[in-house]
Amino acid sequence: MVSRVLFAVLLLLTPLSLTPGSAAAQQQAGDIELQFTGTYFTTVGTDASFTSGIIQGKGSYFFTDRVELGAFPSLAISSFGSTTDYSLGLGVFGSYSFLMEDATTVPYVGFQWWKQDLDADVDWVGVNAGLKFFFSPQVALDLGGNYLTDTSDTSQGLFLVQTGLSFLFRR
Repeated sequence: MVSRVLFAVLLLLTPLSLTPGSAAAQQQAGDIELQFTGTYFTTVGTDASFTSGIIQGKGSYFFTDRVELGAFPSLAISSFGSTTDYSLGLGVFGSYSFLMEDATTVPYVGFQWWKQDLDADVDWVGVNAGLKFFFSPQVALDLGGNYLTDTSDTSQGLFLVQTGLSFLFRR
């Protein structure tokens, strides 16, 4: 199991080693961002094994240099014992970026609404924060966390750590 996690981290960090150096990153009003993120978790040391992964493809628009709004579809794959389940979801998000002159790292905070399974009655709403590490003017490694709570009567919490690649396109 550990080898799969190490492989995923190496796969995501490979582009960093192939670039000559970090590049200043400053998104601009009117930019479009496409992002591909993933989350993976599993139980450790229990009799019953549970594994789950979530893949998202995000699209967003920068209304100002700092304010971004977007939407995403998601695919969740869960395995409990010998049973595997798939669910399609969708969500919307917004973020505020803390830009600095000639920065290669851009911190951000924001909000998110997510319906993990279109067939279920549970929605998740919450906040997110993270850092984008730009290794070219339009490509970044995004490391972020989301704290979400469900909108049903059970009020469960969910903390997700996501990793992905972000691509900026200028108008």
